[in-house]
Amino acid sequence: MNYLHWFDYVVMAALMVVSLGIGIFFAVYKGGQRTKVEYLLGNRQMSMIPVCLSIFVTFQSAITLIGGPADMFNTGTMYMFIGYGIALSYIVGCLPVVPLIYPLRITSVYEYLEMRFDSKCVRLFVTSIGMLQTVLYMAVALYSPALALQTAAGLPLWVSIAIVGGLCTVYTALGGIKSVIWTDVFQTVILFIGIGAVIVMGTLHVWLVASLPPCMGRRQNTVR
Repeated sequence: MNYLHWFDYVVMAALMVVSLGIGIFFAVYKGGQRTKVEYLLGNRQMSMIPVCLSIFVTFQSAITLIGGPADMFNTGTMYMFIGYGIALSYIVGCLPVVPLIYPLRITSVYEYLEMRFDSKCVRLFVTSIGMLQTVLYMAVALYSPALALQTAAGLPLWVSIAIVGGLCTVYTALGGIKSVIWTDVFQTVILFIGIGAVIVMGTLHVWLVASLPPCMGRRQNTVR
């Protein structure tokens, strides 16, 4: 099998080192995350652009990057309507939900449900459902990049899962939400660079094949 070039391994190692370095930086920056508000909420002082980029890349997991194109290739463009529905739900949700919840300065929607219904049972019940959904989603979200790493690098699947999951756990535990947000910003830049490179190289390849004489194009396809 054809695995990655040595330079590809250097790039992947650099990405992992930078992500881990961001976690270590915020673990020691200004004495680290000393309070629960600093660790979980970034002391409520994070600017809008990093937070928006973090939310964006959070929903652009390997499931989207790998599963989305594969689904559209096999079944057509109906997959795009999921994005339309999600975008519409964000627009509708921003109008009544954000003005209601943001001034309350609460940590999660589960806390709001406890305040709204004056019941810890409601909060625990909805939290349990949310935790179950998150665990099931994270299992697939972790399996997808691990499977890609296994295929590209020839590593055993359990090693790929340990590398991806272990790295994310370490920098999150060290630096809190600040490290998560700024790591997401870094990964957003890498994501756009990677997708842009794929689009450019794919376009150049198609243009090169289309510009060849018919006999050479058929010969090249036959060799492949």
